[in-house]
Amino acid sequence: MPVLLLIVCINFVGVGALIPVLPYTILESMGQPASVMTLLLASFALAMFVANPILGRLSDHIGGRRVLFASVALTGVAHFWFARSDELWQLFLARILAGIGSGNTGVIQAMITDRTSLEKRAQYMGFLGAAIGVGFVAGPALGGLLSHFGTGPLYQVPFLMAAGFAFVALFMTTWLKGVDRDRLTPEQPGDAGTAVSRLRALMASPLALYAIASMALNLSFAQVEASFVLVLRDYLGFGAIETGWLFTYIGVCIIIVQAVLIKTVVSRFGEVTTTLIGASLLALGQIVTVLIVMGLFVGNAYPLVQTFLGTTAICFGFALSTPAITAAVSKIAGETMRGGSLGMIQGFGSLGQVIGLSVAGPLYDLGGSQFPFSFGAGVTLLLVCLVPYLRRPA
Repeated sequence: MPVLLLIVCINFVGVGALIPVLPYTILESMGQPASVMTLLLASFALAMFVANPILGRLSDHIGGRRVLFASVALTGVAHFWFARSDELWQLFLARILAGIGSGNTGVIQAMITDRTSLEKRAQYMGFLGAAIGVGFVAGPALGGLLSHFGTGPLYQVPFLMAAGFAFVALFMTTWLKGVDRDRLTPEQPGDAGTAVSRLRALMASPLALYAIASMALNLSFAQVEASFVLVLRDYLGFGAIETGWLFTYIGVCIIIVQAVLIKTVVSRFGEVTTTLIGASLLALGQIVTVLIVMGLFVGNAYPLVQTFLGTTAICFGFALSTPAITAAVSKIAGETMRGGSLGMIQGFGSLGQVIGLSVAGPLYDLGGSQFPFSFGAGVTLLLVCLVPYLRRPA
């Protein structure tokens, strides 16, 4: 288990390094509008959406370690290609390949559930989130600091570093031991043999509302993902370096929630109520951000403090909701269907992210960052209304 979490952490240091750099690459280095920037982000998420259920299902048959090895290798190659590209179409293709490689979330989650007891599952899903959080603590700071190094484009050095971290994680996958039973399970009688029939089976099961909740959660958070850098640039005058440090703070929030708070909150309230608490905090943070951008929030003389307040609520909300949904799905799904179910749920999350990212840029171009944040808040409030109808795990 520690090796798997370390692999995730190292890989996400590289991924995190790209967060403060990628938007400025498109907006400033290439002079493209926000809609192009968010489409580049959406292409990555779309590739994840396609790859997630496929890789999750594949892990049920050939083993999680093999799938993890191949996906991390593809991610490293894609980051290297992006670093060496100077044409927009090449950047899009490189991000699509990186999205396919990053569609291993369901695989990693299934490997963790194979190594944990039912009672400790939410805790270790929290550890997974914390490992990602550590990556997001170190990564954005490194990416922002390295964005102005070298003689190439703004994004070249951070993406080369991301490729290097991916290859280190690739080497470490050879250290994984075969304790995850590699779940080489045959198709069960009546088991779905195609993606369409598996989707129908999911939507006819108690997991259907979880799929919708995952899609809504990620659609909403995509508005933050796409527009937050624009808020920092327009409202606070931030560049890549300052943005990197603020995203480091976001990583710290994720660690606090998913390594410390999630176990206590889930043990006390259960997965469904934890999801409700998280969604409510996310909506609060988005509404606060809208009021800040419109100049209607108290304390306008301290814009950085205002921004930290909204950011903290958003981070705590999303960091509580995501592992709670995952833990609930892993309990409800059967043993032999866990990888496929988690992959499908993650796929719906990626679909929500694709939709959210695709509309965030045009919404920003239409009227500024308050538009995508307002849209995200509306979606989150709908999610708050849906959560009470989710099936509670036994």
